[in-house]
Amino acid sequence: MVIKKCNICDRRFKKTEHFKRHERSHTKEKPYECNVCHKRFSRSDVLSRHAKGHNGPAAHSTTKALDQQPPASSAQDSHYQPSNIPDNGQQFFPNVDAGVYSNSIHTQAVGPRDIPTTAAAGLPSSLDFLADVSSHHARTEPDANSMLVADQQTYFEEPTVYQPSYRGPVFDPMPNDSLQLWLNPSDATSYPGSLDFGHDSNIGLIEENVGTSTTQRPQRHDGPSTDTDDTKAGATIPNDRFAKVQNCWLGPSNSTGRLINGIWREVAYGSIDNIFAAHSGQSSSSPPVLLQKSRYGLDEDCRRHLHATFGYMRLYSQRNRTSSAPPAYDSALIALAQFPPAEILDMALDLYFRNFHPLVPFIHVPTFSARNTSPSVLYVMCLIGMTFLGTQGTASFVSKNFTFVLEKLTAELAMCSVGTESSGNAMSAFAAAALFLNLAALTGEKGHIEKSQMLYVNLISVAQRHGLFSATEGQLLDKSMFESITDNVLRWKAWSKVESVKRLIIALLVLDAWLSSFLSTSPIIVSDNIQLILPCSEVLFEAKDPTQWVQLIRGGQCMLMPSVLSPSENVEIAPLDSRVDNLGLYAVLSMVQLKLSESYHRLLSNRASYPFAPCHTYAMDGRARCLSTLQIQIASKYGYIQGRLDPNASILWHNMCMNLTADIQIFELAAGRAGPGPARMALNDIAAWSQTPAARRACLHAAHVYKIMIHRKASDHITFHSVFSLFTAALVLGLYIYMVPSSTEPQTGGTPIDILDDIDWNSLCGEGFTSFMEPNGAQSCTESDEAAVNFIRNGGTVYFRGVPFQSGYNSARRILLDYAGLLKDTGKWSVRKFSHVLYIMSDVLMDMD
Repeated sequence: MVIKKCNICDRRFKKTEHFKRHERSHTKEKPYECNVCHKRFSRSDVLSRHAKGHNGPAAHSTTKALDQQPPASSAQDSHYQPSNIPDNGQQFFPNVDAGVYSNSIHTQAVGPRDIPTTAAAGLPSSLDFLADVSSHHARTEPDANSMLVADQQTYFEEPTVYQPSYRGPVFDPMPNDSLQLWLNPSDATSYPGSLDFGHDSNIGLIEENVGTSTTQRPQRHDGPSTDTDDTKAGATIPNDRFAKVQNCWLGPSNSTGRLINGIWREVAYGSIDNIFAAHSGQSSSSPPVLLQKSRYGLDEDCRRHLHATFGYMRLYSQRNRTSSAPPAYDSALIALAQFPPAEILDMALDLYFRNFHPLVPFIHVPTFSARNTSPSVLYVMCLIGMTFLGTQGTASFVSKNFTFVLEKLTAELAMCSVGTESSGNAMSAFAAAALFLNLAALTGEKGHIEKSQMLYVNLISVAQRHGLFSATEGQLLDKSMFESITDNVLRWKAWSKVESVKRLIIALLVLDAWLSSFLSTSPIIVSDNIQLILPCSEVLFEAKDPTQWVQLIRGGQCMLMPSVLSPSENVEIAPLDSRVDNLGLYAVLSMVQLKLSESYHRLLSNRASYPFAPCHTYAMDGRARCLSTLQIQIASKYGYIQGRLDPNASILWHNMCMNLTADIQIFELAAGRAGPGPARMALNDIAAWSQTPAARRACLHAAHVYKIMIHRKASDHITFHSVFSLFTAALVLGLYIYMVPSSTEPQTGGTPIDILDDIDWNSLCGEGFTSFMEPNGAQSCTESDEAAVNFIRNGGTVYFRGVPFQSGYNSARRILLDYAGLLKDTGKWSVRKFSHVLYIMSDVLMDMD
């Protein structure tokens, strides 16, 4: 007897039928097809039993077709003997119509293959069925060569002789057809979503097209064809093989790589006048209705377009409020009954430029036109303006429309993540998302901020992925880019578009700095690798026309600015020209803020114990030990600049110093953010902290945040981060006064000090940053001419606006009430939750509405 060896797994067989059955387990060949439901089977006896399950004429025609079916191969047809199994299929479905039953069989996937079946006396249990299936599948070899089915030889079915290794008592599988879809072994050539229940299985088995339908086959091939040139390499490889690979392998995207690689030239030489414009020039299809009345060209056409794009809201059913079902299944998209008229939108746009634009000035106003601006950017600008308008109607509209706009912006940002959008479209998507996150903070609604967190993560992550915070790694930005443009008007527009992108990148950096601090999360931008190009002067950016712009440049204004690197232990903080404006200084300070936040969440967040001051932990870390030195450098290099600019930069510096000398997380817990238990533990930590030099320096910075805010001018525009810093300062100073031990005897060397008096911060140097371990100060025996230095070293009586404050609740209560009243008067940002917390801590319950 000839021993037959399997060419795939090297198993040996004595009988030919056993060998061929085993070989079909590799090839998954199914030569027998049911003419009713077109299911295919590898064995004719299984097909015969299956055909009996089709009731009426369909079953007889199937049986006849089986008898008349030509053999797939003529070698061993005479050896086939069909098994005689009783027709028990219909006893389980006595009331099912033949057509319906046929359809139900047709919609099932192929059942477990090659399971031996015999007549059973009674109904087997489902556990027996599962055990039989699992025992059979455990012995099934993987589908090794299933892609070569069409080239394999077709074999006959062997007699019904079963291998003794399979389980013995088996039953009729018909009552368990509903389980076959879920228990069918997976096919290596198929995918979870590729089941085609109505597909003719004859299609796709011709000419090596297994798993690839004709509609899926690509019609275009990259590169030259090799069909007519047999001398070329790979000429013998058929095109279908490459098509199969292309069909199952995700191809590379059509992106051109990171935006930073060519963003400056693409932006400068674009045809649009403003980087946030959707198209160039005005449409001449209809005359502007309100163009003469509107300062920015917002007319009825703009209003209709915005209404058609954003005039919807999500309506959630009542069941969604009490069930755990996803909102997508319980929400409906409905059109808003009322949309703001063009006059209200124009008024809101004007409020945006008046109240909000100075905080994030990345839109070039002289070339801005509402008719040409990207709808997403324009609409979010209008929503911010409506929030400033503050009427009942605008507030209700913004709240209803918020979720739908969030969905639209998230979808637009997703297009930028794959790199298929142009630089202009990507900048518009980034700008709209950044403005929308500011809108969420403006409304003050907790739900709006929670819903927007994923947009924040995606926005900064995609921007970082495109290299926007690594300016020196991309295309060089120099004068040659603008000198090649001879026309002054075109050169002015090219420069303004580049400048807008530079300012938008800084706006994204600042957004990550304050939003990560507010959300108590680690920033997304990698702080050690930031490279920014400083913005040009605000005066040059606001030039009304090319003539004024050229005159300013001839008068000494720079149209190009240097790049700055993120400061570190080896990189000093960048020296800035005295003519630097608010945005440039704020950008440099925000880089330090990001490094500080990253260090906190890397070293101190969610720990079991708290140090006296974070600067103690930072001093022992190689990456964070430069943070105290950087604050000293800021005071020495930028002190004269901060005095003439808006208060936001100074408040940011004081806030960073507070975060170095006081762990703000302890103060939030002590205020009751996590409940009474953690609050009492945090108060004990603050009692120990209040005796350190770091605590006394923190109080000085907290007091000067109050001083800067109370002396700000009406024309100063305050950022959200400055408002939040004022709230943090209230917690630091109020809880220090509350928990500092009262001494019946005056401290040795103690100095009374009015903490609102002017302080020469350069003279303080590292006081409180380095002497944090000694309760009485590292230099308690030495005297200084500076009262602030003596107070940090030795303590003393605290005066606030000329009034002495002793330790205890009454003094702390007055501090908290002063800060709460100032917080309510900060204006545009909705801070009623913050002021309400301070009122609760002062036992003065206020109406939040």
